[in-house]
Amino acid sequence: MVNQDLQVKPTEFPEGSLEHRVKEIMHKAFWDCLETQLKEDPPSYEHAIKLLGEIKETLLSFLLPGHGRLRSRIEEVLDLPLIQQQAENGALDISQLSQFVVEMMGSLCAPCRDKDIKKLKQITEIVPLLNVNMEMNRNLSSDIGVKRTYFLPLFRAIFSVLYLMKVDMANFALNSIKPHLMQQSVEYERNKFQEFLEKHPMRTF
Repeated sequence: MVNQDLQVKPTEFPEGSLEHRVKEIMHKAFWDCLETQLKEDPPSYEHAIKLLGEIKETLLSFLLPGHGRLRSRIEEVLDLPLIQQQAENGALDISQLSQFVVEMMGSLCAPCRDKDIKKLKQITEIVPLLNVNMEMNRNLSSDIGVKRTYFLPLFRAIFSVLYLMKVDMANFALNSIKPHLMQQSVEYERNKFQEFLEKHPMRTF
């Protein structure tokens, strides 16, 4: 029987369960590794660039065929080779990138995510401007590794909301085809019942 409410829900493991502990350990290991890379001298941006790449692909996946201008804008701002070059030259403005990502998420999300986007915007307002130029690298070498990690809580929050947006998109797609699925389920159950009757004919006494 197909569920009449046919809906995808976020995966949530019970607090204290093995699955929950494994998930927490894996997430912590990933973000700790990223933080360590950013604090290195010189810093490694390998994981950070991969994160931006995942964000870019997720945003692009939300676009419809008619969103050509938005697609071009995302491709332009989240140009990974350019971002890599800026990072290596100490000219990466993470604050500007994060603000763009959050604004784009706000334009693509369902109305039910407006509160989440508002919280993300509040975080971007308090994240320091991380325009890491050569002068800062010379004068603040002992402190710059810490400054590079200021944006980590923001990006964790961004990924959390992006996950919810994926769920919203999946539910939107399911709702669009729900009438067809329900009709198919009726036909499926009818055919299965007919097969059962043919294999187990009812006896009359």
